[in-house]
Amino acid sequence: MPDSQLSLHLPAHQNRQLFSDHYLNEILPTQAGWRTLSSPADTALADITGIFDRFVPSENEAQLEDTLVRPVLRALGHTFEVQAPLKTSDGTKVPDYVFYRDDAALAAQKNQVLTEAVAGEGAFAVGDAKYWNRPLDIAVRTKGADALSNKNPSYQIYFYMLHSGVEWGILTNGKLWRLYHRDSAHKSLSEKCKHVL
Repeated sequence: MPDSQLSLHLPAHQNRQLFSDHYLNEILPTQAGWRTLSSPADTALADITGIFDRFVPSENEAQLEDTLVRPVLRALGHTFEVQAPLKTSDGTKVPDYVFYRDDAALAAQKNQVLTEAVAGEGAFAVGDAKYWNRPLDIAVRTKGADALSNKNPSYQIYFYMLHSGVEWGILTNGKLWRLYHRDSAHKSLSEKCKHVL
């Protein structure tokens, strides 16, 4: 494999104190739902490993989305709309992704300007992707970009969650993938964002 390509080597889990190790190692594997999903999860992990093995990092955000982000999201079975306009108090913004529970919910909202009601219409998450390895907790000044794009990406995904009414947010720079919940995102962001906004 060329040095410029990545390899996806995952430990059994990366517990950041969200769950106890005992729960993850001993209890969860005995659950029927966990065992039922084991085979599809193995297939998805094999697909995602192949995607990472073929991926060559680039600072071109569109290339990252085309060759890494969207293939990973599809391997995970997500149903999403790309670049859906979202009405906010700060004008219309465009998150990279809006995730729906199924194809019917996506079809019902396709090409609509989304509002806070979108969560009641089958959307459950918004997502945003940044260029490869872009810092996710600090503002980066980019000439010609709108103010929201220059802000802290963690703040940006929280802003999208807040104005769309969805429960979850997904943020990635390709190397790091973060999952935010609306009830706790503001707590982790308040400390990170106060010095960069």
